[in-house]
Amino acid sequence: MDKKQLTRKIQRISRISLIAMVAYGALNIFGMFSGSEVRKDYTLHIDHHNILVIDIIYLAAFLAIFFSVVAGFVTAFMLLNELGRRRTPFTRKISNLLRNLGAYMIIIEIGKIICIFIAAREIRVDLFWFAGLVLYAFSLVFRYGKDLQKLSDETL
Repeated sequence: MDKKQLTRKIQRISRISLIAMVAYGALNIFGMFSGSEVRKDYTLHIDHHNILVIDIIYLAAFLAIFFSVVAGFVTAFMLLNELGRRRTPFTRKISNLLRNLGAYMIIIEIGKIICIFIAAREIRVDLFWFAGLVLYAFSLVFRYGKDLQKLSDETL
């Protein structure tokens, strides 16, 4: 990936992060000032014919959370192990591990939102997805650092 593409990706992730933070703040402000009467309007009426579908969605979200947590722990262990072995953190492998860890964090948050919505009929959004987005952005920065490290090594 060349420098311009990487810079555009970093700028795109930055814009997405900014928009997501504004949306997160707006949801929290709306939640603070809305009464319980307003929240009752957003509850879903579940038809008995859709119970199996809802159970399948709940199970899929739960399994996504479970496997993402396990994969996240394995990836974090591999990342720390790789960082301890390398002379420089700016390698493709470390960048990919950071990207995967960020993706797992986003999957965990989406699965949690789905599970809470099915169980309690509420939408609760935390900042865990934002941490995943930041890790993904760091992976792009590390990839750019790898290119700079390569350029520096070639000039010496």
